Amino acid sequence: MRGQICMIYLWEILLEAEKSGIDTNKITFVHGPLSSPYMELSLEYLNQENISGFNKVEVNTYYRFYKIFKELFQPELTDYEQLRSSLTNLILHMLMENDVRRGMTKEAYYKKLLAADIKAGCYGKDAEERYLLFKGEEREWLLSGLLKCYKSGSSLTLFVDMIHNMLNDSVTYHSQDLPDELLIYTGQRKNKNLEMKIRFLTDVFLDIRYHVEIFYEYHFGIIGLEDTMIIDEIAMY
Repeated sequence: MRGQICMIYLWEILLEAEKSGIDTNKITFVHGPLSSPYMELSLEYLNQENISGFNKVEVNTYYRFYKIFKELFQPELTDYEQLRSSLTNLILHMLMENDVRRGMTKEAYYKKLLAADIKAGCYGKDAEERYLLFKGEEREWLLSGLLKCYKSGSSLTLFVDMIHNMLNDSVTYHSQDLPDELLIYTGQRKNKNLEMKIRFLTDVFLDIRYHVEIFYEYHFGIIGLEDTMIIDEIAMY
């Protein structure tokens, strides 16, 4: 369980939004005239853990960006309030993006570009739709796996790692009689989203020569393993 996090800086809003699947374009930043002088953000709670349900965030624009905003919010300035508000929101969004880029590792930068290409349909409509089924941390390990795949090519080991990252309790079997056949027990009820996710991982990380059989709620029977030979709880294979 995550501990409480005191979000102080703009870049923390972006990271939290991406982790929670929130579109940052729907967040409006406003100048906070009564913000704390010790924090950049003025959130409703001091130790706020997330930004779900918050469409407007007050920012102490003088905390780090006094030179940028000092002329926009002079006490005697009352004209063009809507224009100044729009400019403030636009500038703070740009500053937030710059904050994150400056702190990015090379891998994080490549992952961001790769994600943008997938969502733009550069890898096909099916890949775009299936990628969007992955959320938060799932996307992070998926993108890391895709970068490894581009560097070293598709591999059975990488595919198995991806399956286990997505399904902690899954078991993958490599047939001894048929070396190109894989059996995957997910331990979960079958549903369309899970099926599409597994199909995406199979298409991306496995050579085309492999044949994959997926077992969901019930395990197939294995002679010698009593736990897999329970009547009414055996999948046909």
